[in-house]
Amino acid sequence: MSLADNLFIRIDDRFIHGQVTAAWTKKFGATAIWVVNDKIAKNPALKQLQLMLAPPGVHVEVLTVDEAASKVKNALNNHKILALFENPVDVLKFVESSGVKPSFVQLGQMGHRPGRVKVEKTFDIGPEDHKALLKLLDMGIKLLYQQLPDFPPKPIDMEEKLRKLSF
Repeated sequence: MSLADNLFIRIDDRFIHGQVTAAWTKKFGATAIWVVNDKIAKNPALKQLQLMLAPPGVHVEVLTVDEAASKVKNALNNHKILALFENPVDVLKFVESSGVKPSFVQLGQMGHRPGRVKVEKTFDIGPEDHKALLKLLDMGIKLLYQQLPDFPPKPIDMEEKLRKLSF
């Protein structure tokens, strides 16, 4: 078992929120949740909101991408971490900086915005996101779409769909 087995990366632009976070924390057996986002980590009000929304009994940290990358190897010795990222660009930066290569990244929620296209029910991406996702695939990291632990019943492998997509 590698240290990366103790790391569950989910892209969800809602970060810590209600039942979804609680369900994934329980499913993965996470002992810690990391909100990895430069904007939230640097804004005391947004940071406090994330800490207040956390499920009881779970250690929570709000970190910049660089902070998370520098401390992840040591933290994985002590915790199973659910790491929540806003977008694929930040995940790629984290993976490249930390040297920790997860076997997969879960694609959960990225809402629609101008310049984005829908690739799954709750997952819309723009050109920079697409480039980052393709680079993660090229690194041998699977990209699996799943909203909830039981919906869809099995995660959807997104490689074929992402490789066919062009901007």
